[in-house]
Amino acid sequence: MGSALQPILQGCRTPTRTTPPRNLLPTVNETVQGAIAGLSPDTELLIPTFLGNDQRRFYGRGIPQGLNLLDKFALGTGRTRVGTSWRTWSGAGWTGQPTLTRDQGKVYLTLGAYDHSFRKIDIETNEVIWRYQFDDVIKGTASLYIDEKASEENRIVILQGSRLGIQNSLDSAGPIPSFRALSFRTGEELWKLDIRKTASYSRDNDSSALDLGNGILFNAGENGIGYFLNSDTNTATLKSGIGQPQILGEVQLYEAGDSLRQGGNIVTESSPARLGNQLFIASGSGHIYGINLENKEIIWDFFTGSDIDGSVVISQDNKLFCAIERQYIPGQGGVFKLDPSQPEEKAVNWFFPTGNRNFSGWEGGIIGSVALNDEYNPTGEFPALFAITAIDGYLYIGSQTQTTGEKVKGPWFKEEYDTPLILFKTNIGGSISTPIFTEGNKLIAAGYNGVYLFDLHWEETQGNRSNAVSNQRGEFYRLKVEQSGHFLPGISFESTPIVWDGVVRICARDGWMYSLG
Repeated sequence: MGSALQPILQGCRTPTRTTPPRNLLPTVNETVQGAIAGLSPDTELLIPTFLGNDQRRFYGRGIPQGLNLLDKFALGTGRTRVGTSWRTWSGAGWTGQPTLTRDQGKVYLTLGAYDHSFRKIDIETNEVIWRYQFDDVIKGTASLYIDEKASEENRIVILQGSRLGIQNSLDSAGPIPSFRALSFRTGEELWKLDIRKTASYSRDNDSSALDLGNGILFNAGENGIGYFLNSDTNTATLKSGIGQPQILGEVQLYEAGDSLRQGGNIVTESSPARLGNQLFIASGSGHIYGINLENKEIIWDFFTGSDIDGSVVISQDNKLFCAIERQYIPGQGGVFKLDPSQPEEKAVNWFFPTGNRNFSGWEGGIIGSVALNDEYNPTGEFPALFAITAIDGYLYIGSQTQTTGEKVKGPWFKEEYDTPLILFKTNIGGSISTPIFTEGNKLIAAGYNGVYLFDLHWEETQGNRSNAVSNQRGEFYRLKVEQSGHFLPGISFESTPIVWDGVVRICARDGWMYSLG
């Protein structure tokens, strides 16, 4: 069980301040500073952002042996406003994935939750090192980076978004700082970013930012603006009464016609992914944008017309895997595999439609992101796979590269596309979580009916056999999938798990984070 919470660290560091913020508890701060001075300097960002890396396809290390309960940690409960009504939410939800960092001899987990708290936790003991309070529930996953220009105590920086603040409304006159930077080592606030009002009906921040190097960060707000920010926290200045980061550039992630078609629902909730000198990000305005990092401008725009929540995931062969929700379209949501080296009208490699289903306000498609086995199959010994969990209740595992020879209609019924070979399908109940592959050819999937563990067995076969798929060397295999675990059936899991040293960690809506193995 989690230990009692340590005192909350709050306050804002502006560039001119040389002393700790008034409400940062001195005894806690002195303890942290002493620990920093006395430990070795080794630092490694193990899982520093949503889905692990710049391509959004790394989920951790180790082979989980089962889903037996090893430990659990209380995340608590918080209130938030949805429209004109108040809701009480427990635990953590979408995307809700923990991040992991090794620093000065220890491994720490960092996580935001629905009780408005962001915590740094010693992974061995579940001790809370510090806790920082946001103004509202936290949904998105943090991102961490190294600020080489910062003081040693602030060298590791956490970037985290939240909902707009229970004291705020969309039309609040003052700044709405729903995206913030915190010091990993001290828990001190470094700056806040005002997510300004736009045509979007949200000023939240669910996206996980990326450190682009060369002193530049990229973050997408739910106001539909992509921000290029100075990663040097010392360049933050006082603006609108709060210490804010330097904005180096912006891109608008919607068109005027999107607002006419969808009203204010043109939010960007997904996280950016990087391919060379380009960023790719899916917007709820119905676009998958490619952004050139040299001139900070949109140079590629694949239009789907549907709301998109899942993040673009980039495969080893530089293709984009894009999960599409079914909203504002007559057809079906599902997965597009896109080739960004081609013009938009020629970019589709294949489309896989999932079933339409009314479930908890959704109409079908995929809310989470696509999982790829690339990081767990680096030599290409086994075929390249993708996996998704969908609103229709099914977990699907398919071939990244092999299609069926049949055609399917796209979301608008205007085009027909190739469709991938599906190797496994099973009903696990509706899900908005992203499944993860692990070492040892295993897969973990979570949803509104608990957490599942599957073992993936490869059998050599002939190329002319049913469901035979090839690896990079042209050798053919068939996939057999066995369910080997099911944890807490009936409990809602919306967040995405990680695995480290074979231990699975995942947050639930019942108020707990679970450690399983």
